[in-house]
Amino acid sequence: MKRKLFNKDYILLLQGDAVSQLGNVLYSVAISYWVYENTGSTALMGLTASISMFVIMFFSPFAGSIIDKCDRKWMIVMMDVIRGILLCLVGVIALRGNLSVPIILITAFIAAMCGVLFTPAVDTVFIDIIPHDDMVRGQSISNTVKAVINLVGDAVSGMLVVFLGVPLIILLNGISYLISAFTEIFIDVPTTSQQGQKISVSSVLHDMKDGIIGILNNKALRVFIPMAMLVNLLCGGTTDLFMAFVLESGFTLEHYSIFMAAQTAASLITVMSLSIFKFSNKIRYLLFAFGFIGSAIFYLIAYNIRIFYVMLPCLFMAGSLNVFGNSIFNAALALALPINNRGAILGIVSAFSTGGAALSAIIYGLLCELYPTWIVFTIGVILSFIPIIFMCINKGTKQFILEN
Repeated sequence: MKRKLFNKDYILLLQGDAVSQLGNVLYSVAISYWVYENTGSTALMGLTASISMFVIMFFSPFAGSIIDKCDRKWMIVMMDVIRGILLCLVGVIALRGNLSVPIILITAFIAAMCGVLFTPAVDTVFIDIIPHDDMVRGQSISNTVKAVINLVGDAVSGMLVVFLGVPLIILLNGISYLISAFTEIFIDVPTTSQQGQKISVSSVLHDMKDGIIGILNNKALRVFIPMAMLVNLLCGGTTDLFMAFVLESGFTLEHYSIFMAAQTAASLITVMSLSIFKFSNKIRYLLFAFGFIGSAIFYLIAYNIRIFYVMLPCLFMAGSLNVFGNSIFNAALALALPINNRGAILGIVSAFSTGGAALSAIIYGLLCELYPTWIVFTIGVILSFIPIIFMCINKGTKQFILEN
């Protein structure tokens, strides 16, 4: 019997991910605001944001191989439990007035180590429980749920930080992880071909080797991965320091929430359209290419014309087009992954793309200490056009999208 898209496991994984996602949105805004208000340093903001990304960069390739061999359901549950307990403890520390930058950095490191195991487990489970002929729609619906959560979180984050305070936001995030862990217990996760195999240094390294060979043998991936890393390096820091940019441009924390909500609303509309309508392969490729190029153009306009009613629609369009590009490529990637080492390949892809963003957060943080944020943002986006255009017009990338 053909498996339905909206099966029990898919719904449970969706809602469990959604609950923790809301806590993450509120937490990231609260921590960024606390660091900027208490230190005034964009460099520290960049460092705080980059901790988790560096963890992903260095450990994702190993984590992917481990996930292929372990019980993915209990890995998902335990990582949420650990993060929930950790953030509840940090929330109590913050309520007592003892929160500090070192505590934030240590918390970010531990939470990132959990996340680096949690993410490939969730990603590979989604691939297994979504019918393959519904992969684009299934992933788009998943992205829709996340977009709704982000929209709500971004819309209210600034006000909640003002009214509830940073300590309560951290505590709420910890509770959200524990709620997610409870619901995830009831998911039935399919076993993998490697599940139960002994996890050793040699086996992990062997899986990494196979993953790298698989990437090098794919014409699209061997172009897309270094190009994605370069794009993230050149303009990934704009995301992590966007709050500093907004405040430096004379806007308020409430304006920041509106800008973020606009981008998230655009993402929501885009993923909903992808989940409802089925596009031909040719149209999907055009949306993929125009999405990445168009989003860079609109971000460039927003960073240079710092007028609220100009920035708002530009950020909306940029958010929408960026989701078109990423959603279409990610769906094609999910279908192209070999069953036996999905985790390893996803880990390598994540390591390269996140590595660029991590370095970007550090570099942007240091540069914005010396120069106005809008100048740094503008130069980064302009330089990113080179790898973006190369990636979009590459024959291997085009063939990859058309065939998957």
